[in-house]
Amino acid sequence: MWIYKVFLRNERENAILSVIEESRKQTFADVETNYFETMENEWELEKQRILNALIGTGGEVLSLAEDTETSIAEVDLSKRSSLNNIEMAYARQMYKYNEKVIQGGSRPNIVEMFVDVSKKMEDQTIEEVWSMVHHITEVPLISSEDALVMRTSRNSEIAFVNQARLYLETSYKKYIQKTVYSNLQQAKIGGVPGTVNLIRSFLNITLTTRIPGLEEIYVDNQPVWPLIYYCLRCGDLQAALQISNSVTQQLQEFPSFLLEYVQSPLRSLSPSSASQFKLLYKRSVRTSPDPYKRAVYCLIGCCDHEDDHRDVAVKIDDYLWLKLCQVQWDVPASAHGESLTLAHLQKLMYEEYGETYFNAYQQPILYFQVLLLTCQLEAAVEFLSRLESLRVHAMHIAIAFYELNLLLIPKDLQTQLLSAASSGPGIAKRLNFVRLIKMYTRKFEMTDPREALQYFYLLRGLKGQHGESLFVSCISELALETREYELLLGKMEPDGCRKAGCVEKFQVNTSKIIEFIAKKSRRHRLV
Repeated sequence: MWIYKVFLRNERENAILSVIEESRKQTFADVETNYFETMENEWELEKQRILNALIGTGGEVLSLAEDTETSIAEVDLSKRSSLNNIEMAYARQMYKYNEKVIQGGSRPNIVEMFVDVSKKMEDQTIEEVWSMVHHITEVPLISSEDALVMRTSRNSEIAFVNQARLYLETSYKKYIQKTVYSNLQQAKIGGVPGTVNLIRSFLNITLTTRIPGLEEIYVDNQPVWPLIYYCLRCGDLQAALQISNSVTQQLQEFPSFLLEYVQSPLRSLSPSSASQFKLLYKRSVRTSPDPYKRAVYCLIGCCDHEDDHRDVAVKIDDYLWLKLCQVQWDVPASAHGESLTLAHLQKLMYEEYGETYFNAYQQPILYFQVLLLTCQLEAAVEFLSRLESLRVHAMHIAIAFYELNLLLIPKDLQTQLLSAASSGPGIAKRLNFVRLIKMYTRKFEMTDPREALQYFYLLRGLKGQHGESLFVSCISELALETREYELLLGKMEPDGCRKAGCVEKFQVNTSKIIEFIAKKSRRHRLV
């Protein structure tokens, strides 16, 4: 009998030891799993911090300070704002804009709101930047949720190019007026007010000595081809036609071609007229010593787009305008080498010339202008965002494009700031708008969480990797970083009433945000 008792005791002890051993193994496995999960989560957070610090695609980075955890005791609530005057001015407009959006109804024009900010800065350069943005965004937008479809539609591209050309023409006319009114004695202004007399006065200043090779055809004592060219350069087609018609006999077939060009909505000749005009150019005009005549013919007939016309297009603005005038649409594949398309012009400016040719870091606004006016919005914003002094403007230009559904953003929000579009003509790029927002707000989110919320609200329509709202995700990260739980999410008063937090004005479910924060804290072992 005792043998059975010993056997049963041994079996029981073995069973207990086996359970203990299994528990020990499982505990070690759980600890190891939790350890690696924690390490992975910490690395993911660190990776995001590093990626958010990267500026541009060339590897230029911000200085990364040692990352330390921030406790409640370390948060100085009395610390003044980290926003400077310019950033605060933009933030105020963001607050006003979001208020209108939340209230519903028609949205205010966000571009005009930022233009108002630029006018108060007393900085002519930034005011001009926003003037460019204002021009380029005044296009009739087609109804489409897909920004790529909208941006690459034929009508939209034509509208963008027309607006870019209009900006350059308007700016040049202002330049001519300033030149004339600063030299009234030499300009000898007089006669009927208008573009023709303005150009004639301008030539009295700039053509003091006759350029060799100009054709001996004169209108009001000025050579006809410079007069026509500068009228076109100012965007006054009727003035150019007026000059052409005053010397019809000397110009032979040209006035009839110019009339067709002026009357065309696309500023172009019909295929048959274009063929005749190009033949005329090849036979007699290409070898003409008059640089203005060659330039006018190339503008009207889109001839010889590889000619830079350096005698006439002396500045980048002139060259860019000339090329935009030569952009053609519906070009057959067989004629791509002979015709200048928008995609070809974009590649020429961004890849073949690029930052080195334009001396971009010494002339950032010029390079920004080149990219913007060739409809490369994402590349223009990304370049401007690399420069500390201009990053604030780049951020709000991107916001304006995004709110107008003009900005191409990547599907994978973990990509670098600027990436190539997987589809689309030319060298289409995508700007990681989410990363740009996070990079911008990182500077002031600890001291100005309310202002940071205004920028995060822009992300309400975007989803993260796991399908979560990026707005909610950013709120949770902001709360965890700043530990301003009561300010952001509200609190319970001693009398049992709940005091609302800042996020409730954005009409979001605060309890879901609190739940999201709790889950994220647990996942990342923050509590």
